[in-house]
Amino acid sequence: MRKILCLTLLLSCLCVLPARPVLGAVEKPKKSVLCLNSYHHGYQWSDAIMRGIRSVLENSHYKIDLQIEYMDAKRYNYEDVTRMLLRLYREKFKNEKFDLIMTSDNDAYSFVTQYRDILFPGVPLVYCGVNFLNTDDTDSDNATGVIESFDLSKTLDVALRLHPDKRRIVVVGDSSTAGAAIKRQVQNQLARYKTPLDTEYWTDMSLVNVLDRVAHLPEDTFLFFIPYYQVIDGRFLTAEEAMQAIYARSPVPIYTAWEFLAGNGAVGGNMLSGYLHGKRAAEISMEILDGKPADDIPVFRETTGQYIFDYQVMQRLHLDMDLLPEGSHIINAPKAFYELSKEVFWTIMVSFVLLVLVLIFLTLTMLERRKVERKIKDQLAFQETLMDTVPQLVSWKDADGRYLGTNRAFSEFFGLEHGTGMANRNTHDVIQDLEYASWESGADKSVIRKGQAFRKERRKLADAAGNPAWIEVTKVPINDRSGQIVGVLSMADNITTELNLEKQLLQSQKMEAIGTLAGGIAHDFNNILTSIINSTELAVGDLDPESMTTRDLERVLKAARRGGRVVKQILAFSRPSTEGFRPTDVGAVITEAIGLLESSMPRKIEVRSSIKENLSCVNADPTQIHQVVMNLCTNAFHALRRTGGTIEVRLDQAEVSGEEADILGLYPGEYVRLVVEDNGPGIPQNIVDKIFDPFFTTKDKTEGTGLGLAVVHGIVRSHKGGLLVGPREGGGTTFSIYLPKGDADLCSDVDLTGVPHNLGAHILFVEDDTDQLQTTPRLLETMGYVVEGQESPLSALRRVNDMPGEFDLVITDYDMPGMSGTQLARRLAVIEPGLPVILISGREDAVSAAVDLPNIRLVVIKPYDKQDLSRAISTVLSEEKQGE
Repeated sequence: MRKILCLTLLLSCLCVLPARPVLGAVEKPKKSVLCLNSYHHGYQWSDAIMRGIRSVLENSHYKIDLQIEYMDAKRYNYEDVTRMLLRLYREKFKNEKFDLIMTSDNDAYSFVTQYRDILFPGVPLVYCGVNFLNTDDTDSDNATGVIESFDLSKTLDVALRLHPDKRRIVVVGDSSTAGAAIKRQVQNQLARYKTPLDTEYWTDMSLVNVLDRVAHLPEDTFLFFIPYYQVIDGRFLTAEEAMQAIYARSPVPIYTAWEFLAGNGAVGGNMLSGYLHGKRAAEISMEILDGKPADDIPVFRETTGQYIFDYQVMQRLHLDMDLLPEGSHIINAPKAFYELSKEVFWTIMVSFVLLVLVLIFLTLTMLERRKVERKIKDQLAFQETLMDTVPQLVSWKDADGRYLGTNRAFSEFFGLEHGTGMANRNTHDVIQDLEYASWESGADKSVIRKGQAFRKERRKLADAAGNPAWIEVTKVPINDRSGQIVGVLSMADNITTELNLEKQLLQSQKMEAIGTLAGGIAHDFNNILTSIINSTELAVGDLDPESMTTRDLERVLKAARRGGRVVKQILAFSRPSTEGFRPTDVGAVITEAIGLLESSMPRKIEVRSSIKENLSCVNADPTQIHQVVMNLCTNAFHALRRTGGTIEVRLDQAEVSGEEADILGLYPGEYVRLVVEDNGPGIPQNIVDKIFDPFFTTKDKTEGTGLGLAVVHGIVRSHKGGLLVGPREGGGTTFSIYLPKGDADLCSDVDLTGVPHNLGAHILFVEDDTDQLQTTPRLLETMGYVVEGQESPLSALRRVNDMPGEFDLVITDYDMPGMSGTQLARRLAVIEPGLPVILISGREDAVSAAVDLPNIRLVVIKPYDKQDLSRAISTVLSEEKQGE
């Protein structure tokens, strides 16, 4: 033990020895960098920028020779010293070659860009601290950098929150190059600020005049301070000294946007950090030194800043600290009594470590004597830790049913304080669920009486929070040395999560089975609907358009098409698709949906609609848009069915920009907006984030599946739209859907009747369904095409092989016995590569199956009508002609 203690002391001494550099380390490659500073050493803003630059360059993988030159433009007029500096630098640097030029603030940037070809030809430039209003000013070759951009609106928001009575702002600054540029930035941001403020600029005044005027400012005014440099009686005053002088005379609060001015009389604001500014510029410089062209690095224009406020100034002005933005940094706050300096802290820690070592040395003899006792305690502690680590609920009782101990999992499950208060308590004292407590007492007595264990008994009970839970219980007798039963050991697995997962798995399998079943039903049902639609359209063509029979058949067509939409709705939640998207008049779709709703709603629920005229079309699937309206209005109906109320549907055009576009996840631009709102009880805030989750519902199991809003969300996203839900003013819920408007060229195709082109084209129609084989060719012939029908894919292949060049187009079904439509298309591509194919199917997955076959020009989903076929054939044949 003594050897171990000596080794510990030796290691402690080695830890405090300073590390020495490794001999023979590889020398870093050298780089030469010139930093041209607009101002002078000691100017806090410039010094902070330099600290940021050094923090990166000094820790880089280069050995950088950093040379710094100060232009002193705050003390001397830029125009007066430019020529002298040019002569100085030309002579000074004529024999030096720099790898990079860095500039700080406007004057240095202007000087370098003006004389760069003379002084530093071909050397890349990185600038920072530059104030610009447009991108043209920074459009220089072989140059990039960081723009000094501050967000004045954030400072104004805080100022008006702290001083709601303020209506006037006075901007105080100098007329230097940087001061003039910052003034333009302030003017630009004030012009866009949401709250109009009376503005006055004091940028051409001496400090004496400013002090005289500031003392007489009205109470509704506050100051915004720009870095302000003055000369009084031949003595240069820094911006900090100028602010301190104004603060001493000012009856109104002062705000600023520069961190180096904090602590000199300003309340605070959203402030720029010179250190971070310089650090960012140095990081860009490292990219250029690594070989990346400066022109390939974008100019950093983002507004940066941190909220900083002066505790002492706020106390003087009696301002409420609770109104400050979250995360604000407070300076000059009184230090807590328990704060220690770093030197004192480490002195205490070292003393503590030495004291511990001394105590260990003094207790060595005692530890040796109590070795056996320690082993026993360690063993008991290990057993207790092991028991607490076990996730099962473990407890042990004596033969009378009184608890002797429990593990941590047991205590947490039943809401008990672990480790205390369990002695002499029985089952009914600990477990609140009376039914389970009675069963457990009986089970304990049975184990003691019979001396036999029982295992894996599943029981339901309530946990400490009253939530239902399931546990799997095992009980075994505890024997003493003589073999007598002295108690019962109980272990239980909490299987609530496993059972819930099992239910979710079953639900997932059920929904997968429903999807598979729906796909099969859709295929067969779409074949039936296609035959109905085609036969009815043929019959309508043979009848008088004004006859009653024609009207009856038109109703049959409308019902069949609606049946097709129902099938698509069944499949929408499991296989969302963009097939069927076309230029759509959303207003017409919504009008039709509202017509259905009005006829089905009870009298106490009123449906109102407002649809703007001349709206842009939308590239959308009308069936899916119809489903969105129906699902949202059905949800509103469920909210209003007890009390009654109003459902309002509005359609208009809206401009989405800025923050609203970010929230919706959309690009800024013009959108067609659909709004569905009701005046019901509204959606509780605690479930708003869950309403679009699949299978989430607040209704009874017999009333909803929880898929309605999930389908709405999926449809909106597939249309590249946005969805917003919120409370309605006065009570209720508002759903707002934004759909991107279609291009003008696409919109010109809305409501086209599908007049056939390429009349006389020879079409080979392949379909195993007898009804469709009889009706579809006749329907195509009425459009002016020459059609040959084939029931078997093999016979169709023989016809094409025997008569090459005879057919202009092949229309084939996807699901056929012996050979699918895609297999037929693949073999047709070998026989006659230029022969286009249209694939027809009642299933959405036909679209993905046809992706890899270039001769399949289009996929048409059943049920289809004459207009759908005409449009598809015209599209394919027109593309073939253009390709020729």
